[in-house]
Amino acid sequence: MKKIMPLKVMAHDREDLEVLSVFMQDALIPLNGMDFDKKEGIFKICASRYRWDLNLQGAKDFERIHAGVTFHDVQSVAFRGFSRSENQAHSLELLAIQYEAPYIYLTFAANAEIRLTVKEIHVRLKDVDDAWPVMHQPVHQVALQNR
Repeated sequence: MKKIMPLKVMAHDREDLEVLSVFMQDALIPLNGMDFDKKEGIFKICASRYRWDLNLQGAKDFERIHAGVTFHDVQSVAFRGFSRSENQAHSLELLAIQYEAPYIYLTFAANAEIRLTVKEIHVRLKDVDDAWPVMHQPVHQVALQNR
C-alpha cells in the first residue's frame, strides 16, 4: 500500500475554511486539547482527525491521525453547551467549522459550540503523528443550519 501523505492546509478565506472543515469533520477533540493564548491571539486545538482525505488519495482504509489546528488573529473565545471544568478526558465531536464575520464557529455534536471572534480568517491544519487504523467510518445524520 502506498504511503498517504499527512495534511498541511491553510485557510485565509471562507472557501478555504470550508475545505478545512471537511477535513476536520468528525474529529475528536478532548477538553484538555484546547488552549487560548490571548496575548498572541492564537487558539489551538489538538484532535484525533478522521482521515476523510484518504478517499481523495485513492485509499480504501479507515484511519485517524493526530492533528493540530491553530486559529490566528483571535480576539476572544466563547464556549456554549459544555463546561471547561468537565472531565478533561471528555471529547467533543466536531461537525463543522463555519465563518460569519467576525466569528468562526466550531460546531460539535450534542449542541456544543465554540465561537472565536477573529480579525480575519487565518487557520492552519497540520497532521502531526502517524495514522492508526479504525474499524469504521463515522456515520451520523445531522442537518447543519446556515446562520
